[in-house]
Amino acid sequence: MSDRHSCVLILGIGETASAIARELFLADHIVALHQAAPPPDLRRKMTFSDAWFDGSSVLEGVEARRADLVAEFMLGLRSRMFVPVLTHPLQQILERWPWEVVVDAEMAPRREPFGVRNLAGLTIGVSPGSVAGESCDLVVDAHGKDPGAIRRPGEGPGPAAEPEPGESEPARAPVSGIFSMIKDIGNVVEAGEAFGMIDGTPALAPYAGRIRGIIKHGRAVAAGTPLADIAASTAAQVAGMTPRNRLIARGVAFAIEMQAEGWTPFSWDALNEGGSGFTS
Repeated sequence: MSDRHSCVLILGIGETASAIARELFLADHIVALHQAAPPPDLRRKMTFSDAWFDGSSVLEGVEARRADLVAEFMLGLRSRMFVPVLTHPLQQILERWPWEVVVDAEMAPRREPFGVRNLAGLTIGVSPGSVAGESCDLVVDAHGKDPGAIRRPGEGPGPAAEPEPGESEPARAPVSGIFSMIKDIGNVVEAGEAFGMIDGTPALAPYAGRIRGIIKHGRAVAAGTPLADIAASTAAQVAGMTPRNRLIARGVAFAIEMQAEGWTPFSWDALNEGGSGFTS
């Protein structure tokens, strides 16, 4: 294990980004999350996204705090007591601190092509469509049979996302207005039961199950906005990190560690061609 700790900026605050931030924070890296717009995440107990709204959030024993002021930002980075959540424009954040690693872990589809390559000495893509050598230096697979696998330039994009077993379409807003919660994350609902209200109009569960995620109370929503993620199984995980996101986070941590040690990431292609897959 290297004693060299990197300054890492993670783009996004969803499940994958939060898992990566937690993993790197516990490995004593200097870590911050960047989320400029209100996060749309429903599975809020599996992320740090509530810090964006409430100022603070805890994921499996690690705290994240919204840091709008320079003093809060610097306190988080220097003390390593919490993970700062930064909301200013990305360019300002890049200029404010000498980031050594930038990780693109924004899993929601973007309207325009986006890349992080050249934003730091090492850039890692986890987001959909990331291609090593084009949009970033290295890719860590987020999907497929081997989440957390590292891809080098020339190895192409990683596997596309596939629906999770038992995953259904989210319950959506029937009208526009201000959403009020009746049920919370972890509660069980019956088909047709109201889990919230939008200005007096009930938001009904389309099927029975356990609420795995729900939009923040008091948020303005447009008709059709996803409101709740309801899992068919009442034993579904509703808090903490999923096994897949743990593997992704470890893959990112391993890629940073190898960079610090001067190793080239492992490649099955290199191994099949007769090499070890590692060079120094």
